[in-house]
Amino acid sequence: MEQTKFNQFPFKPFIIDAVKALGFYEPTEIQARLFPSLLKGETAIGQSQTGTGKTHAYLLPLIQRIDPSNENVQVVITAPTRELANQIYQDALHVLKFAPENETISAKCFIGGTDKQRTIDKLKSQPQLVIGTPGRIKDLIAEKALFVHQAKALVVDEADLMLDMGFIEDVDKIGGNMPEKLQILVFSATIPEKLKP
Repeated sequence: MEQTKFNQFPFKPFIIDAVKALGFYEPTEIQARLFPSLLKGETAIGQSQTGTGKTHAYLLPLIQRIDPSNENVQVVITAPTRELANQIYQDALHVLKFAPENETISAKCFIGGTDKQRTIDKLKSQPQLVIGTPGRIKDLIAEKALFVHQAKALVVDEADLMLDMGFIEDVDKIGGNMPEKLQILVFSATIPEKLKP
């Protein structure tokens, strides 16, 4: 098996296994740039087009930093569309299925257009990794079904689209329920003026 250049980063063995299974041998430019700071828990703004490997640029370090023994929500990833949220969720599941039994991490995808009450009923235990659309995540927090007050990281993917679609307020409200010391990751194909603050 060819060595993967992902080994230069301090990833858990199961993450390296997942990367190999995906056929990734060398980190993309954005991954190589972001891994070191994201693994340290630093906040970052990434400008990148689709197809640059940006999803794994934040997914891998965030999965690395989730503590499997802590049963609270630790990472929240927001995306402007159901399709994108679902795609990120599938990417996350692909990595998580390599986790050994003692390092299992739970992930859930929350998007609009699904039965909210059924979702709330199913939230007896909190997922460690939450992925979804801002409106639905905000609703679940408001309903006291989802508890994000101990989360370590918040991702705003496709932030320019979030702005266009009017979701930035929802994202603000989600962030408002999280700790002061929060790792915030913003990804956008363009950084419009309105997004700079």
